[in-house]
Parts: sequence; C-alpha cells; structure tokens
Amino acid sequence: MIRVSSVLLAAYVLASLWFAAFVYDRTLKTELRVLQENGTVRLSEAASRLRLQIDGFREQANFIAHTPSVTTAMAADDWHRVQDFLVNFSLTYGASQIDLVDRTGAVLASSSPKKSDKTPSKTLLQAALNERLGFEHAIEDQKRVIRLSRGVRLSNEQNDGAVILTVDIAELEFQWPVTPEPLIFYNQNAQAISSNRPELLLLSFGDGSEEGELDLRRNRTLAGFETWAFASRADAPQEALVLSKKMPLLLLNGQIIIDIASVLATARQRTGLAAALALVLGLVVAIAVQQRRRFALEAQQSATLEARVEERTKELRAAQDELVEASKLAALGRLSAGVSHELNQPLAAILNFSENARKFLERKQSNRIDENLSEISNQVQRINRIIGNLRAFARQESAPNERIDFNEVIKSALALVDDELASKRIEVLLDLPEGSVFIVAGKVRLEQVIFNILTNAIDAMSDTPERRLSIEMTVVRDNATLIVRDTGPGIADPDRVFEPFYTTKDLGASKGLGMGLSLSFGIIQQFGGTLSCRNLSAGAEFKLSLPLMEKQDAE
Repeated sequence: MIRVSSVLLAAYVLASLWFAAFVYDRTLKTELRVLQENGTVRLSEAASRLRLQIDGFREQANFIAHTPSVTTAMAADDWHRVQDFLVNFSLTYGASQIDLVDRTGAVLASSSPKKSDKTPSKTLLQAALNERLGFEHAIEDQKRVIRLSRGVRLSNEQNDGAVILTVDIAELEFQWPVTPEPLIFYNQNAQAISSNRPELLLLSFGDGSEEGELDLRRNRTLAGFETWAFASRADAPQEALVLSKKMPLLLLNGQIIIDIASVLATARQRTGLAAALALVLGLVVAIAVQQRRRFALEAQQSATLEARVEERTKELRAAQDELVEASKLAALGRLSAGVSHELNQPLAAILNFSENARKFLERKQSNRIDENLSEISNQVQRINRIIGNLRAFARQESAPNERIDFNEVIKSALALVDDELASKRIEVLLDLPEGSVFIVAGKVRLEQVIFNILTNAIDAMSDTPERRLSIEMTVVRDNATLIVRDTGPGIADPDRVFEPFYTTKDLGASKGLGMGLSLSFGIIQQFGGTLSCRNLSAGAEFKLSLPLMEKQDAE
C-alpha cells in the first residue's frame, strides 16, 4: 500500500512539475512575441520620425539651391546679400548652419558669423555637382551633425557651386517624445550617432570587450528568443530583447533595447499560480484519501494507544527523576559557591589581623598583638556561626535570637570595612541615635547582613569620582530603620537584586555570585523585619527595618 502511494505521489509531482514548466515556457513565448511586436512598432515609429525630420531639411536644401535671389546674388557677386538670406533662413527653419561653396569647396557665404575655411567632404561636394542630393553623418569635436548638399546652377548646364546644410542631431533628439526603451541609431561605422540615452552616444556596437564599445552582450536563448544583457551598467536592463531596423536612405541602422523583466515576472507569477493550483488539487485528493485511511486506522490506534501512553509515562517519570537529581547537584554547587563567598569575608579579616599582629610583634607592642589575636579568635567563631546560620537558613531552621544593641552591631560591621574605606578614600557620614537601640535578633547574622550591604556599596563606588557613604538610623514608633546610601552608578534592576545568584559583578569573581543579598533578605525576614532597595538620582539606597524590643523585655 505504501509503495503504491509513493509511486502515485511521485507521478503526481512529476506531472505538476511538467505542467508548471509548460505554463512557464508558453507564457514566455507569448509575452516575448507580444513584446517583440510592440518593440518593432515603436522602432518603426522612431525611424519614421527621424526620416521625416531629415526630409524637411532635404526640402530646405532644394529650396535654397533653386531660390532666384541666391542665384542672382551669386551671379552679381553680391555675397553680403546672400549671407543675409542664409542667416534669416537658418534662424527661421532650424538649420544649424548653411554654407554656399564654389566648385572647389571654398566657402563663398555662410549663415555662421565665423565663416570657416574648412571645405566640405569630397563625397558631399561631388554628389551636389553631379545633380544628386548629398547626405552624410559627421562627428566633429564630439558634436554629431548631418550634412546635406544640393548643387546651385547659374546659367550654364553645369553646377557652379553647392548649398551645404548642417543639422545638429542633438536638436532633432530634443524634439523626440520620452520613451521608456533605449533607442540607438548607428552610422555605417556601427557607432551610435543618435540616441534617446545620452550615455550611449558615440559608443560602437561590439561585444563590449574594448574601450568605447557598448557593453551589450548576448546572454542566452529564452523560449526561442535571443536575449542580451549589459555587462556593467547597474541602471540598464538586466536582460533585454534587441530589435534592429535598417534605414538605407539615411545610412543608419536603428536599434531598440526592450527590458524583459516584466515578462519574466509575469511568467514566474503564472507558474506560481499553476503550481498553487496543482498543490490545491493534490491536497484535495490527499485529504480524500486520508479520510478513508483514517477510519481504517482508528481501530488499530485505539488498541495500541493505552500501551503507548503507559510506556511514555514510565519514560517521563524516569526523565523527571534524572532532572530532579541534576537540579539537586546544580543547587548544591551554587550553594557551595555561596558559602565560599560568605566565608571569604571573615577569612580576609583574619588575614588582615594576622598581618597587623606580625607588624605589632616586630614593634614589640604586646597589647596591640593581644587585641589582634582576640579579633582573629572572634572571626573564627564568626565563621562557625556563619556556617551554622547558612545551614539553618538552607534547612529553614530558626537559629536562637538574643537581645542586642542595633547601634553596636552597625559599629562592629563598619569597623570591619574601615581599612577598605580608607584605602578607597570614601567619606563616611554616620548618623546614629544616642544611647542603645535594643532589638531581638542574631548578632552575627545581623552583622553579616550589614556587612554585605556596606561592601556592596563600597564596590559600587570603586570607579566613581564622588565617593560618599551615608549610614543613618531612625527610630519611629516600634521600628528601627537603617538607611545606607552610596554615590555609585545605581542598580540595573532593583526588583531582582534579592534573587538568588543575581549579581552585577563579574560572574565567578571573588566578590561573589549573587548569594549575599539573597541570604540577607531571608535572614531579615526571620527577624521579622524588611529589607528593600531603590535607586536615587545618584547612587542606590538600602533600607533595613527591624521591630524594637518591647520595653518590659528591655528592662
């Protein structure tokens, strides 16, 4: 059954491809034929328009040659009168220049104020003297002209001179209507002497391999039509039909270049529609076949569905167990990193106190040595308490609280960062109420929270020009509130600062992995207080609020 379906599908795909190819080829042939016919008509119109323009100047040459005033003035050598006539005629009927020459080609009179000593070409002069209308193209100083000649006879049977009519081709082109296709007229040397595209003028028709040649090359044969393409012109058609028309009377060969982009777009559009139609028909047939198969397969699927569901359930449970184990390992690794960070602070203090003790030993200051050793002992006990607190926090256990002085805890935490404050030249503004402010909390844990807040503020001001740390406590009603402000850059996302592992410091650095504030938040909650933060106009503010100890308990 599957094999038969595959064969039918392959046959349908091949038939669809053949149908799409047939539509594409037929559309190209039809549209290119229409484009060719329209282009032929437009080229014929352009050739006729140019021929009519030149025919008008032929009549002018005949008229001047047979005008009695010209022949009479020539017979009387009245060249001033002839020149006035030529000037008026040139201005009236549009010839660029009209010259009257003798049999040798010397200019006798001219409509141009600067009478040239240049004689006309031998071909042009001989045609006029032999009773024919002379005609030639010329390019002089990048100026394209057409010259016509007609013999002038006085009394004898032989022409005594000739009228040379010069026409500026650019003035003829100015009268042409605007057309979308490039039109080119080549002279006998295959050089573009006239065109509606200035950039194509004076280029020769070749293969584009040499300088000065039109870079139009044969591209391919498309649906029986030969197409051409410009090799380097970005503004030219990418692919075009080139139609030609010989104009023997004008010694020209006309050419029109027609862009076939619209034909290709039409062919692609129709081919796409044909393919879409074939696809729709195929889908209709496929849906009908599928409906028949669906009813046949439903019974078989119902029998095996329950077994597959049970098998998948077992696999999902196994995968879930593996995921839980992986999550436990990841959490354990992160917790270990957090514990390491929390222990770094008292260890750093132990290092500082031991270095100080060594210096005091060298100075034989025994009392100061005893103080430093006591501080080292305190820090070791603090490490033990931190580990116990972290374990209690991780297990959601409640460590015993005690009656403590909030002011003394703040001063103790501040003493731990005195050296760092001095080394970084941070100004400290301390404003604490007089006397004692008693609360019920864990002294080490609260000191750790305050220490974390202070060290974070110090780190935030490392690269700021103004370094000021403000520590203020206010007692309102039943709460004591500690406010710590810094002049650092602020916090990128204050709403996430208490999330585990969220940090603005380099991940993995010795300064932390984002566990300190998260643990601090949990510790303050255990004390029944609140911990919050916000950004200021310059810096950040942390606010720690704890309930005061009741008066009878304080007494």
